[in-house]
Amino acid sequence: MKKTSIKQDLEKLEAIATWFENEKDIDVEEGLAKVKEGAVLVRTLRTELKDVENQFEEVKKDLLEDV
Repeated sequence: MKKTSIKQDLEKLEAIATWFENEKDIDVEEGLAKVKEGAVLVRTLRTELKDVENQFEEVKKDLLEDV
């Protein structure tokens, strides 16, 4: 599976939220599929954002060691 960027995942999540906002009559099966897709995206984003946070902390730590 091709890895997507945080930006792409956020755009997908936003598209799902927009779909729910714009649908007048939500098909239950399609809605459930979108909720499941959104849950996967949220889990993925949490992991990716934690990784980025850890990388920033490493950079910060390296910079402070040089002082």
